[in-house]
Amino acid sequence: MRHFCIRLCALLAAMTVLSSCLKDSNESTTLYSDVAITQFTLGTLNRYTQTLSSTTGNDTIIKSTLNGSAYIMTIDHVGQRIYNATALPVGTDAKHVICSVTARNGGWVALQQIDSDSLSWHNSADSVDLSVPRTFRIYASDGSAWRDYQVTLNVSSSTGTDFEWQLVKSDSSLAWTHEMRLEAYGDSVRLSPRDSIVGRSTTACYMITDEGIRHSLDNGLSWNDEVLDDSISLLPDAATAASTCWSYAQAAASDYVLLVGQPRQDASTMRVWRKIENRKNGEGRWVFMPFDEDNNYPLPLVSNPTVAFYEGVVLCIGDDKIMRMSRDQGISWRITTNYGLPTAVTGEHFSMATDTQERLWLMTNSGELWLGTLR
Repeated sequence: MRHFCIRLCALLAAMTVLSSCLKDSNESTTLYSDVAITQFTLGTLNRYTQTLSSTTGNDTIIKSTLNGSAYIMTIDHVGQRIYNATALPVGTDAKHVICSVTARNGGWVALQQIDSDSLSWHNSADSVDLSVPRTFRIYASDGSAWRDYQVTLNVSSSTGTDFEWQLVKSDSSLAWTHEMRLEAYGDSVRLSPRDSIVGRSTTACYMITDEGIRHSLDNGLSWNDEVLDDSISLLPDAATAASTCWSYAQAAASDYVLLVGQPRQDASTMRVWRKIENRKNGEGRWVFMPFDEDNNYPLPLVSNPTVAFYEGVVLCIGDDKIMRMSRDQGISWRITTNYGLPTAVTGEHFSMATDTQERLWLMTNSGELWLGTLR
């Protein structure tokens, strides 16, 4: 601590000299005595989740990234604390967090060590261990005062057993038919008319035609044919198709796009296809995922299915009001009670989506909007 104070004094002395030199050049530097953190922003965060490998069937750890800036850090100046009201998803790495801190009037930002009262200057390029509450100290630009803030990073510790739905809105004017669907829209969702587009990824949007699957890289202005590994007849009916997409950590800069829907011809199970897509150019091959006799948990036929990727699993529900979950990226599906519908829900048709904060949303055709949360 003594060495840090010596460095601070030396820095202030240097600033005084610099100010004097600037005044000699008909310029001036104004120093201030007020201290406060005005902005605290998280950078890109790493996240580690456990899932089943689609090739080996074994448990594997998947690394993905989160847009930390989507999680707003609340600044309580009275209580001198900073925290995120919306918890980061389970598995987020809180030990290596990149964060930028803005102080009022160019104040100086220091970070106290975890195991001592020693301080060091904060560098926004260096990661910070926020697995425990940390103290950030702000010094006024003129060195006359300082103020401490305790920063707490909230990360969900639930594995899915403490999941619950919260009713966000119930408005009869939002009632809809099965021709509508919920879509991710930044860090929220929006209700949109169901059109020829059956799915979206980071890079492309997709439609199903009689000739196969087509993609657009310019939001529908132009379309190109996709490559299929199996017969067009095995594609789902476009009117019933639903899709979800997530970052595929096993391949760099790639998305895993999953497409489900009712079969075009008589069959006892839903049609499921997937594509591992290159985000740079949208390239990738659509692969049909058949259910063979060794798979005891196929996705059964359901009307008006909707799918969403949440907390490392894929969820699917239809008009049967039974939530099914896939831990192996769409191969097998089991009924889950952890993510079951809220008991008070009304409506016959449903649509799900996850936003950029990886929160799960559910909209019903009666006009109810529900948010799924982990406790």
